[in-house]
Amino acid sequence: MGLFDKLKAYLAEEEPENTEETSEVRQDEPDTEELDMDEQSGQEDNPQPKRSSAISRLFGKRKHREEPEEEQVEISPEVKTISTAGIRASEAETVRDFCEQLVDVSTHINEINREYALVTKYLTDIQRIEELPVNIAEDIVDTASKIETLEKNRQTYVKSEKLLSPEQYNVMAAYEDEVVNAIRNLNEMEMREGMLKNDIGYLEGEKEDLKYMRSEYSNSIARIRGVVITVLIMFLLTNLVFFVYAYTTRKDVMVYSFLTGAIAALAFAVAFVNYQRASTKFKENEAKLKRAVSLQNKVKAKFINNSNTVDYIYSKYGVNSSKELEFMWEQYNTMVRDAEKYNKTNSNLYRFCNDLVLKLSKIGLEDPEVWTKQTSALVDRREMVEIKHGLNVRRQKLRENLVTCEKIKSNAITALNAAMEENPGLLELITRQLSPYGIKFE
Repeated sequence: MGLFDKLKAYLAEEEPENTEETSEVRQDEPDTEELDMDEQSGQEDNPQPKRSSAISRLFGKRKHREEPEEEQVEISPEVKTISTAGIRASEAETVRDFCEQLVDVSTHINEINREYALVTKYLTDIQRIEELPVNIAEDIVDTASKIETLEKNRQTYVKSEKLLSPEQYNVMAAYEDEVVNAIRNLNEMEMREGMLKNDIGYLEGEKEDLKYMRSEYSNSIARIRGVVITVLIMFLLTNLVFFVYAYTTRKDVMVYSFLTGAIAALAFAVAFVNYQRASTKFKENEAKLKRAVSLQNKVKAKFINNSNTVDYIYSKYGVNSSKELEFMWEQYNTMVRDAEKYNKTNSNLYRFCNDLVLKLSKIGLEDPEVWTKQTSALVDRREMVEIKHGLNVRRQKLRENLVTCEKIKSNAITALNAAMEENPGLLELITRQLSPYGIKFE
């Protein structure tokens, strides 16, 4: 245990009731526990002159029984390391420790005193408020109620600032004059886009039907051609057979030939009519198909142009639909209205706060501005009681801390005085340590 710790521990001890018994007990203790070898030899060769009993007791000197007893500060023998011959490193280190402790505790005491004065000032203000006449108190409460209401409204308006991100708000502000028309045009183009999609789908189906009908008409024409060729071949083969039969049998087959020719002519007539009809329908189908393809191309061109315009508007305003743009516009208008109300509220709030400060100043409050942030305590007595209780608790804790700090300061001063009395050369070191902090050692 170092000198600083031992001296600090000893200063907390109580003074013995019988100093003679204490001295006798110390005489019975071994010298090696009280003094180091250098101090013992110094005492034998160069005995020190007698000092006051308090200092002798402080640094472990043996007390002569013939000295008168005085009120003494008892310090353990281990602190006797200071020599009048000069200042040793251990002495300087011990003194610096006590000086540092004295500086720290003095600074802390000043802070506690400032805080204590502030708390006392608040409590005094509360007492003055509680003792106000009824008419003045009602006027102050009315003003505080207005401030509280305006503050709540302001908080509500502040929350509306989060309806849109800063980027969205800036976009709406930049195109404020165009947004209404943009919403209307975007609605129309989105409806047109849906209609064009339906038209493209309808024309695509119509085109596929016409392609199917074209295939059917082509097949019909092909079948008619096949029938005509078949009838012609059958007619020729039949006449050939009839010719061979007439040539070989020498019989007349002219009737059969005419009958076959009539049947073939009738078949050719029917085939021709069907062929003409199929060809006409095929040509009409081709015309319809070309028209459908042309219409589809036109509709696709309109759809592409409309879609590009819609995408540009989406990109311009940072939205994905006209509904989203309309919602952003409504939120923007809400924020603008709330901003106007916020500015108006701020103006009224500033005016009522000044009014409250003026009224509180007239009744003698030392810090009237603080009550503009504690209007609930002026309106609700329960809030005032809680604030008062909290301040009393704080003041009590400050008192306790101040008592502790004063004790530590007293102990440090006692130790430094004891060291200086034993070695007056330490005064310069103590003064040098304390003077930068404005602390005078007495």
